[in-house]
Amino acid sequence: MATLLATYALYVDWNNDGDYGDADEDISADWMQITITRGYSSPLARYPTVGRMTVLLRNAAKTYSPPETAAARPRLPVRLTMTYGGSTVTLFEGWIQTLRPDYGSHLARRAVMECVDAIWLLDQFEGEIALQTNVYADDVITAVVAAVYTPPATAYDSGINLFPAAADRWAGRLLAWSSSSGSGSGVMQKVSASSKITDACVSDWGRFFISKAGTPTFYNRHRMPFDSATALTLNDDMIGLDYGMSADSVRNYVEVTCHPRKVGTVYEVLGQIDQNDAPMIENGDSITLDIAFRDPANNAVQLGGKSVITPVATTDFTATDDEAGEGTDDTSNITPSMSAYGDHAEITLANAAGHPVWVQTLRVRGLAVRSLEAVTVVAEEASDVVQRLRVDAALMSNTIHAQNLADWLLSYYKDPLHNIQGVTIFANSTATLMAAARDLELMDRVVITETQTGLSAQAGYIYAMRHTIERGRIHRLSFSLEQAYDYGADCPRWGTAKWGTAKWVY
Repeated sequence: MATLLATYALYVDWNNDGDYGDADEDISADWMQITITRGYSSPLARYPTVGRMTVLLRNAAKTYSPPETAAARPRLPVRLTMTYGGSTVTLFEGWIQTLRPDYGSHLARRAVMECVDAIWLLDQFEGEIALQTNVYADDVITAVVAAVYTPPATAYDSGINLFPAAADRWAGRLLAWSSSSGSGSGVMQKVSASSKITDACVSDWGRFFISKAGTPTFYNRHRMPFDSATALTLNDDMIGLDYGMSADSVRNYVEVTCHPRKVGTVYEVLGQIDQNDAPMIENGDSITLDIAFRDPANNAVQLGGKSVITPVATTDFTATDDEAGEGTDDTSNITPSMSAYGDHAEITLANAAGHPVWVQTLRVRGLAVRSLEAVTVVAEEASDVVQRLRVDAALMSNTIHAQNLADWLLSYYKDPLHNIQGVTIFANSTATLMAAARDLELMDRVVITETQTGLSAQAGYIYAMRHTIERGRIHRLSFSLEQAYDYGADCPRWGTAKWGTAKWVY
């Protein structure tokens, strides 16, 4: 039987104008090999690793040599499409990360183009957002993604659990700081957008990924258990399979920690600058100060801020024409502006005094959102060997929600799971497999039967995948599966506050 072939088109938006229709932006004639890797580091992961496409290119004309070609630069959009059976789909959408041309004019004269998807953007930027109240995971994700970039489309399931407050605290790392004079110190949270999305996903036990077409996507934890549609069935027709069942996957003691919140009703000081270290503002210049929200009674306690007030002259800030604060009062010559976020505010002070001034005091007021004592709930199954799963649900406030999640996780992880990795198909062998290479996406359901291992109609969901495409249009696809769910907890009910919407309340 003749080998089935697809057509692949590779584009670079050289002028970065938002389309691939300009001259020389179709570089399909130059690629020699393409690999694409996307997915999660493990079945437990809620947020994926950076999606990557690596392309080996012919470079005799030095098209991909940055010193020779001014347009050959990182951060330009790229797209790979696959056409088979009259249907064209995007296999990868992203940006050039690195161009690596070979040396030697008489050697291979090739170049490697390394590309990344939008997960890289979310890893690099903070995605700062204002305090969110009475929101769901998809609301938080929508705000964070929009704070980093504007995607062409989104595909977000409705979240499961209601978060009374979000963006007031994150599970990310804290950075220590100290004043230049050594007179003050504290901590300021710097958390990437990816960490914030991870917090939303973990607190809802949903999953976030960037689709192969570049669409930010969120699946809540009901998506796969309730979706029985099968994207591909394999029956002894894979060319690779790594299968095992191990006790390492068992989690028979599940802890879920939630963080109840209390929103204040009286305006109070949320943060202030070090009183012993007055910043200077040159004449006609401005300065932006980042004020972390901290409890005035205990600077180690982080606060969230709601309805934050732009600092008011004299009440919230003062300035003088000398560093010691004993000279002329120039407060009236300072104009403030503010960008308030859930856990800090950026205050810009512009100086129109006609001379340098020193900011003697600056504080931010608003309604404080305090995290109360964290509550950890447990779901367990008696066993001589305890294998723990600890989940810190940073955005979750409700212990009932925490217990529901713990019960759900226990019902899935209490028994050994089928560990199916490295399922490899040679797409060119059949029309079905070629269509699968074209269409399969992360979290799609695949059913496998393999005689020697004894797998029989075993269903799983793709959590990682790798395409390898060679110049002769030989296409191999490998993927790993997490075992399909038997839904055993977390029964739904309608919440009256959300009747008539797509939200579920638990």
